[in-house]
Amino acid sequence: MLTIDWKERFTLDTEDYLKNKLPNGDYDFEIIFNAYPERVNGKIPSRVITYVSGVIVSRLGRKHADYLPFYRHLWQEKDEHGKLAFAAILQKLIHKKPDVYFPLLEEAFEGSNSSQINALLDRVLLSHLRRHPDKYLDKVLGWVRDENKDLAWAATNLCLKLIRRRDDLIDEILHCLQNQWAYPLDELQSLHAMFLKTVAKQSKEIYLGVWEEFGITRDPQIVELLAASVIDYHPEIEPIVETWTKSGNARVKKAGTAAYRIIKRKKGAKA
Repeated sequence: MLTIDWKERFTLDTEDYLKNKLPNGDYDFEIIFNAYPERVNGKIPSRVITYVSGVIVSRLGRKHADYLPFYRHLWQEKDEHGKLAFAAILQKLIHKKPDVYFPLLEEAFEGSNSSQINALLDRVLLSHLRRHPDKYLDKVLGWVRDENKDLAWAATNLCLKLIRRRDDLIDEILHCLQNQWAYPLDELQSLHAMFLKTVAKQSKEIYLGVWEEFGITRDPQIVELLAASVIDYHPEIEPIVETWTKSGNARVKKAGTAAYRIIKRKKGAKA
């Protein structure tokens, strides 16, 4: 935890930076916290960056939208400290002016990998999404369908985290994902399977509904998705999976055989 003395120093140094340096285009915000002696793996602790970012937002007040070039510089030109500050600042501002900050967020996606985008979405949007899905979910589902596979992966992963707290949103998100199953998922396939596993834990009714709708398919990708989602014994799906084990399609047979082993084991445990 930060001591009161360090919080006071960071606050004063941030105020000085905002007054005397930022207006002149000096974006080297590291001057605020470089004197802090503690390091974690050689780096300033994230709690320091988060605290300073909060002071920046607080002191900028209603003029926060005047400093987009500064926020952009944090993401594009700075190291991990800058990216963390960018995320912390946007988390506090995006709900105030979505029309300003969503384009900035999407700009940050460009040239970023899935890990960076994933961390950015977690820090900026997850808490807002849990509280106000009516305001943000449509935007996220648009990213789920994006041609940028890194963005699509991160957005799908965000939805996965969302339904763990908001199972009332499963149907809407699941429908969006199902619309993609007719097309090659590639690296997204394992994440879609993980989503189905989570649905199985959250809502047995919805999960079995997916099997009722798609269990008749012989499409290898959908079979692999359903088979990979099996985590327990359900008498409704046993005959479906058993049929797959006898398929002449190698992918269907392999996926079905793996799932059938799990079903038999779980069935035996319940006997």
